[in-house]
Amino acid sequence: MRIRSLEKASKLPQTTTTWQATVRMAPTWIEPKNQPRYRPYLVFVLDTESDTVRLLIMQDQRPAAGTLLSLLANAITKPMMGSGGRYRPARILIDDQELAQALAPQLAEIGIGCEYAASLPALEAVLRDLSAHLNPDAERDSVLGTPRVTLPLLADFYAAAAHFYQQAPWRWADNLMAIEVRYPATGPARYVVIMGFGGQEFGLALYPTLADLRWQLSGLEPPAIYEKLTTTSLTFGEDDVLAFEDLDAIAKHGWPVAGPNAYPLLMKITPPVKISVPSADEIALFAAAARTLPDFVMKYLKDKRIASSGAEAIYPLSNVHANQQIAYRYPVDLPELVTLREQAAMSDQEIEEMITDWYWDEESHAFAHQIGALLLDFLNYVEATRVTKQSLRKYETGCWLIGKLTCKCRGDKPFTPDMFLGGPHYLDELRQEVGNSSSIVSAYQTTWRKLERFLRTQNYV
Repeated sequence: MRIRSLEKASKLPQTTTTWQATVRMAPTWIEPKNQPRYRPYLVFVLDTESDTVRLLIMQDQRPAAGTLLSLLANAITKPMMGSGGRYRPARILIDDQELAQALAPQLAEIGIGCEYAASLPALEAVLRDLSAHLNPDAERDSVLGTPRVTLPLLADFYAAAAHFYQQAPWRWADNLMAIEVRYPATGPARYVVIMGFGGQEFGLALYPTLADLRWQLSGLEPPAIYEKLTTTSLTFGEDDVLAFEDLDAIAKHGWPVAGPNAYPLLMKITPPVKISVPSADEIALFAAAARTLPDFVMKYLKDKRIASSGAEAIYPLSNVHANQQIAYRYPVDLPELVTLREQAAMSDQEIEEMITDWYWDEESHAFAHQIGALLLDFLNYVEATRVTKQSLRKYETGCWLIGKLTCKCRGDKPFTPDMFLGGPHYLDELRQEVGNSSSIVSAYQTTWRKLERFLRTQNYV
């Protein structure tokens, strides 16, 4: 069946111009009330000779070929104001091969050539301006647009980042376990710290010198600390942390992402508080580290007895790394780190005594240890408020019950402080397993509510 607007278009005069057209996810988010946010589809048509927009429309669903044909006919017969009036172009270039093949026969009937073009530079330039207009405060630099970054490098990086997130090495390594890294293995020493033991932000931080690592350990708070140090990081978040161009590339090339909260964001901070995308060489380093560091942690750092004696390892790399190697050494010889690790070891002993009955295997032990570390921080905070000894014992009892029941009921989930929000949880399990004593239930509920206030006021959540 022939589209009526296409018949009207066939009667209009024809020029020698070329149009460029695309159907893609729009560079913006729609956030309906009480519904998940989403990106609509954008249908965009540009006259490249006059650099005018013939059609710009957003739809909730991706338009089928028939719908797009109608929209192209409208771009001819009912163009946007100021785009040069009604006329037929000589040809239309579309960056979707299937759509181009589907539309070519019908457009040919009215004298318009339709071809597939893998790249549409003029259209892309206008869309970048549109994206900046739609997102004046949120537009991010694209990793895809970084000089010397190739598609094979990004494919390797995304696969490695997904592997790193799935392995979750932060279960076994805290932020005091700085590791020396050399990439290539004969290159200069840099220093990485795995983030996520506290369950707040997961990823990997890279410091180019010992001086930068020292600043990180100095206790100086953001944003002042970023006026002092240089750091590059890989962190994980929801899809809105990435530039739209990178999101589109992930979808187009099928690059893996480990989950809805595991989109990998690369960011570099240099004094004085300049934020940018890492270089191609730094992205390659993160790809190599994300692929190999979980194995180094599992073999040498997971067991504190092995870690205390130190470790070195070299891993071979292939593909985009051109058979280079990456080398690790632990620990980093810094007096500040030695002191902090000694203090942490004393806390670890307290935590282990607290969580004795909370776990049943290695995975549940890591989960219990993270919860124990958080609850110990909370108890130290409570004690610093100079509560009575009786009240402190009440909070200690409440913490032990909270930890034990959380480990039992949520031990198969990744640790995050958010799991303590909206409580008290597990009251039925408490009454069944511990008892319905009013004093026990009261201690549990009071402790949970104070713990939640602590997490909010101390920025744990």
